[in-house]
Amino acid sequence: MKRCAAMMILMVLVWAATAGAQTAPVTFSVEEARIDLGEVKAGTEAVATFTFVNQGTEDVKIIKAKPS
Repeated sequence: MKRCAAMMILMVLVWAATAGAQTAPVTFSVEEARIDLGEVKAGTEAVATFTFVNQGTEDVKIIKAKPS
């Protein structure tokens, strides 16, 4: 589960960097790159909140994100 969260953040950051190449540079960061959900038993729900900060002048649009 930890790897899924880290991979999802990485995918979003890579997508934002390549999408911004068409217009002004997009600069944003994530407050916590890793969130430890501890031990999650099969069939239960684990919830995590990721906070992204847009430090650029252009809007950041996250169109699609999914865990790996």
